[in-house]
Amino acid sequence: MEKDTVEQRVKESEALHIYQDFIDSMSECNMAGDLDAWCGLHVLPYTVHLDDLDKIVKTHDDTHKFFAMMTKLAEKHGVDHIKRVGESAQRISGDQIEGYHTCYLLKEGIQIVEPVDSRMRMLKQSGRWYLVEITNNLSNQQFPYLKPKVSDGLQTSHAIKSRMQD
Repeated sequence: MEKDTVEQRVKESEALHIYQDFIDSMSECNMAGDLDAWCGLHVLPYTVHLDDLDKIVKTHDDTHKFFAMMTKLAEKHGVDHIKRVGESAQRISGDQIEGYHTCYLLKEGIQIVEPVDSRMRMLKQSGRWYLVEITNNLSNQQFPYLKPKVSDGLQTSHAIKSRMQD
């Protein structure tokens, strides 16, 4: 095996480890109802992308609306565990990681809402990682939404970039 290939695998493994730790923190904040910790995971502004919707989140009040929606959804369905599973991640620059994960809402180990796939970009500032952009495979026409409407796949970064320039 070539040295470059081994180094690349180590970098990808490190990126996935950082990514998984971060999304675990997201789940812990959700389950603990810790809005302050949740807000501390985001740098303002950050962007949220759905199938046909792009939202620039500029304030923690907007962040709170999504957090409240997740809390209400979890309470309604008796969710006792939110599990985000990192599938892949890579450093896209020295201070950025982009990764893919799936989020499961579980009650007594049983999936109660269709899982949501996400692509998330994180930025490292002052020694900490923050969410700066997330894309979800949802067809909802507003954000936050009352119930996730899962679609077939994630919009490409190119498609999102194109529509944000319009």
